[in-house]
Amino acid sequence: MRFQLIYDPEQWDFIQEKLLPLVEGIIDDHAAYSLDELKTLKGETALLVYLSDGDLHEALPIVLENRLKLAVLPHPEAKEACIGLGVSRQLEKAVDHLKKLEEPVLTDVLYCNDQVVFNQVSVGETFMTNSHSGAFNFFKAGSFKSLKRLVKTRFFRVNISLPNDKIIKTAVAGITISEHRKSSLLSRLVLEESSINDGLLHALLISPRSISQMLRFLFGFWKNGKRLPDFAAHLKVSSLLLEFPEGEKIFVHDAKVRKADKLEFGMGEQQLQLYPGALLELPESTDKPGELIKTSALAGEQTARELTGRTIPLIRQASTDEFKELFQLLRDNAKLKSSYLVLMVLSTMLATFGLFANSSPVVIGAMILAPLMSPIISLSMGALRQDKSLIIQSAKTILTGMGIAMLFAVILTWVTPIQAAGHEILSRTRPNLLDLGVAVISGIAGAYAHAREEVAKTLAGVAIAVALIPPLAVAAIGLAWLDWQIGLGALLLLVTNLAGIVLAGSFTFMLLGFSPFKLATRGMLISLLVVLLLSIPLALSFGQMVQVHRFTRDMEKMEYKGLYIKDVQVQTLNPLRIGLKLVTEEPLSTDQLDSFKLEVEKHLERDVELEVVLALERK
Repeated sequence: MRFQLIYDPEQWDFIQEKLLPLVEGIIDDHAAYSLDELKTLKGETALLVYLSDGDLHEALPIVLENRLKLAVLPHPEAKEACIGLGVSRQLEKAVDHLKKLEEPVLTDVLYCNDQVVFNQVSVGETFMTNSHSGAFNFFKAGSFKSLKRLVKTRFFRVNISLPNDKIIKTAVAGITISEHRKSSLLSRLVLEESSINDGLLHALLISPRSISQMLRFLFGFWKNGKRLPDFAAHLKVSSLLLEFPEGEKIFVHDAKVRKADKLEFGMGEQQLQLYPGALLELPESTDKPGELIKTSALAGEQTARELTGRTIPLIRQASTDEFKELFQLLRDNAKLKSSYLVLMVLSTMLATFGLFANSSPVVIGAMILAPLMSPIISLSMGALRQDKSLIIQSAKTILTGMGIAMLFAVILTWVTPIQAAGHEILSRTRPNLLDLGVAVISGIAGAYAHAREEVAKTLAGVAIAVALIPPLAVAAIGLAWLDWQIGLGALLLLVTNLAGIVLAGSFTFMLLGFSPFKLATRGMLISLLVVLLLSIPLALSFGQMVQVHRFTRDMEKMEYKGLYIKDVQVQTLNPLRIGLKLVTEEPLSTDQLDSFKLEVEKHLERDVELEVVLALERK
């Protein structure tokens, strides 16, 4: 195929020195670009153009009208046309590819407001670049600026009219429209087939609910490969109308910034006879794919009004629809029901048996059975939003359930002949800051599970029961035995865990956007104050636990005249009383034991009371 070269007259020096020698074998003639001269060309003329994007936008309607054939070379200012038509940016490679082509292919031409679109049209502060690789600005050298722009991105209203006369009223953070997958990020994000001549355009509408959601997608992009983000909608249709209710909106048309209050997209009636670039994705078959409409990620009309003008939050905020559904669920969970009382009694009695049997599996079974999650999470929301009725109802349900369950556990303890506290009981009588940490994690899990339908709520129920049911049963055992050390210790753990769960649940709901910060402040401060007050004895207990571990470790590392020290137990800290087993080959005298005691006091740097069990070893 022989071409007629049309070139940018401002690039004549480069044309003469570099371009003409490269294309000498495939052109019959060459001429400087002139719109009037172009209009005189007719029929089967094959044009080889070296023009800027601006000149190509101007020339293409004439090329279509006169049914001319077109091949494009990579002009320094033709970036958008090269991307949209798949032309290599390296001149030598583009020319070598053209030499291998024999006939042009028919391609669709996309229009926006009656103007040709080579690459794409973007509306809003998108985070995408125009490149063949589809790279994100975030991963480039200017990533900090891109992230800063991302944080400032605001939602805007848009009404979308589809070919089937359906209208979608929503709010988005960005829109990208192109003719085929090789334009911009659509080549990587859109999985469905596309073609340069299928009569369909692609629209990607981005509606992220949080910065973290977008970053999660960005960092997982290379691993997961081609997939549509869960915050994006994809439209593959023959035509599209975007209207902006708030007035004129800034948009970018092939890298040119413009304004309009509506954008109308569609395919031209005439197809372009194009010699495709090496990077253009050609159709593998003649079958025409159908339209595709994926809009589940878009906000509804009511939510769209709330999102309009807002910046994208760091963590996903709840919509009105989500809040109404959750609040209705929490009000229902706060009600006192017979099924709740039955499960509370059964789980606490099961935990009591497990504690007496010193059986962790049985205690775990009681945790799974416990129904405490629902009213506690309702109390968290009530405290967050200062809803007195919800606070009173949920607190009444919690206290009633605990009171009745504790009564049955006390009766069960009275009829059980066991009167000795095993490890499972004693471990819940000395609460410390670690137990508060368990409560906080439980509260976060419970609130998050209620706020997200995709999370199994039973998992959060197990997490919360871990922090509450066992100490409730231990407190009942202490009460039945009239052992106030056990009873009050377990009760402190119970109250601490309850306060920690409520505080953590409220904080999680606030982060998820279920309450304005100003409204949440009072309830959060009260919950925080209660937790801080309870943390004082917990911190003291934690300090004692650290001391016990330190003394135990130091004693286990101690060496003394061939004696082997085992089973070290710190019984009391003030005075320091330590029980241990000494393994020796020969019996020890009183003097030797006194000498060993002095060595221990020297090693620990304080007075010690020892309780020693001697074990003779024979080899």
